[in-house]
Amino acid sequence: GEKQEVQLPENSEGIRYIRFNPVKSSFVFASKVKDEARLELYQCQLSGDNNANDESKQIWTMTKIQLQNHKMNFIQGCAYQFSTDGSKLFIKVVPSTTSSTPPKEPVSTGPAIQQVEKGARKAPGRTYQDLLKNGYDEAKLRYYCTTEVLCIDMTTAVKGGEEPTLVPQSKGGHLIQSLNSSPCGRYLLAQLTTKFSYSVPISRFGKDIVLWDLTNNQELKVASIPVNDEIPLSFDACSRHPRGYRFHPCGSGGEDDGDDTTTTIMFVKATDGGDPANDPVDGERDALYCQTIDTDSFTLHEPTKFVGLEWRYSDLDFSESGMAIVEEYRWKDRMERKWILNADGTKLRMLWERSWEDRYNSPGEPLTRRGAKGQYFIVQPTPTSIYLSGAGASSVGDRPFLDVLDFGSEEVKTTRLWRCTAPVEGELDASKEVNGVLPTDRKDIYESLVCVLPDNDSIMISRESKTTPRNYYLSKLGDGGDEAEIQVTQFEHPQPDLLGVTKELVQYKRDDGVELTANLYLPANYDGTPLPTLFWAYPREFKDSKAAGQVKGSKHLFVSAHWASPIHWAAKGWCVFDNFALPVIGEGDAQPNDTFIEQIVS
Repeated sequence: GEKQEVQLPENSEGIRYIRFNPVKSSFVFASKVKDEARLELYQCQLSGDNNANDESKQIWTMTKIQLQNHKMNFIQGCAYQFSTDGSKLFIKVVPSTTSSTPPKEPVSTGPAIQQVEKGARKAPGRTYQDLLKNGYDEAKLRYYCTTEVLCIDMTTAVKGGEEPTLVPQSKGGHLIQSLNSSPCGRYLLAQLTTKFSYSVPISRFGKDIVLWDLTNNQELKVASIPVNDEIPLSFDACSRHPRGYRFHPCGSGGEDDGDDTTTTIMFVKATDGGDPANDPVDGERDALYCQTIDTDSFTLHEPTKFVGLEWRYSDLDFSESGMAIVEEYRWKDRMERKWILNADGTKLRMLWERSWEDRYNSPGEPLTRRGAKGQYFIVQPTPTSIYLSGAGASSVGDRPFLDVLDFGSEEVKTTRLWRCTAPVEGELDASKEVNGVLPTDRKDIYESLVCVLPDNDSIMISRESKTTPRNYYLSKLGDGGDEAEIQVTQFEHPQPDLLGVTKELVQYKRDDGVELTANLYLPANYDGTPLPTLFWAYPREFKDSKAAGQVKGSKHLFVSAHWASPIHWAAKGWCVFDNFALPVIGEGDAQPNDTFIEQIVS
């Protein structure tokens, strides 16, 4: 398409926090005001004749969103988010009653007092850093994190229309952990911090789950969760209280209709009290529940069980037809399962049970795409099939892929539709190539799947090499894809200071025979002389030594670095040994930490 340049605001020192509207051709961003500690909010929208064949009639226009005297609060991440249907923009702002100066530290903070909740149980505690220590810390947390929520009607904001309105339920400010918009856009599901702790981080503080009706300005308490400071130390342990609150993307459980009369909340609860040492209940350790909202009375119906799981709940995705795929896991042996569910939650069939450490045989993950009302849904090319996309790990490095999985017959059948071009060197497995045929055209590049277009025949991919920056291309699935390819972008090198820095994938063995890999970055014009070397890594636990030795990443990725990356040292003349494997293995009944030091220094 035609390239259009959008000028930054005149007083801008740069932009950040770009967020795209889930439904409309528009996005918002924050602009740093020059020489001021202040961010302003802008929207860019594609205006003109959206159906015109002449793209010159479609122009990106930028409009400042007027927040009056409100100051956005970015303390806990991006201050704004769109409603699911894209019609509203919610903005967290500092309450107008907040003092311009933070609380002063008292001469004496006094004793640190903590209260044990009624009904609490004994449990060993983990060690955390940067916890609250006293009342002064609590006061600072309240000062910086308390926010109100503004709501902007995006249909009028771009026209310089009405001022933003305060969501009345947020008046006075709350410590908001998260906001979740309902599929119909009428409700907000808010998690509000209510009780502090000096022994666990903020994610485990006590909280209220509340439902805000944006139409009638009502509030309904869904649940009150105490401080989660009694979770057992086992990695298969979890909270004994309800968790994972979210809206059902398909209303009451059928096809997605966006009707606010069938809005349903989902949550997870451990049936074994969150302790894997306890026996499961009827063979289940976790269960997902649904709770439908009665719109007329603004109350919640009693929860109904959606599906029970033998292991711990991990994830749940829906298709627009109501079919779902749920994932459960068992940490002690690193196993995972995926189940296909009918719209009512009954299990249709298991897709797989496998070790998630085994990257070489990973089947990928179900491909999702935004639906008409902004929700992400599993893509189904047919009623009995789904797409799978994955990293495609192999002995020659990652080679992303796209498969179609058909679960309509007695045996699940997977067909490979696309895979990243194979590198020049290295042995390949024909069974994992498109049509089961070894490719003849091999290049040292890296490609990844961006998305499958709505026609389910076209795909967008990215392509890069060690020296060529990532750009995007449109292609067709099947034969003739290369001939039909269209280059969408033509980005230049974004970091000229890294020009000449080279990257190699290093493979070596540990003293105990475990195969290891690392990325070695060398400065430009390196002549082989010894140089200062920076080692950058973090230990990882494994239950399988073979999985620990599998190759990670690709040596054909473009050499680039984010602001905190150690790779910048290569531009200063250093060698950088990045992301080198430090596996800590505990096979069978052994635990990785039993021989942690011995393995790290071997």
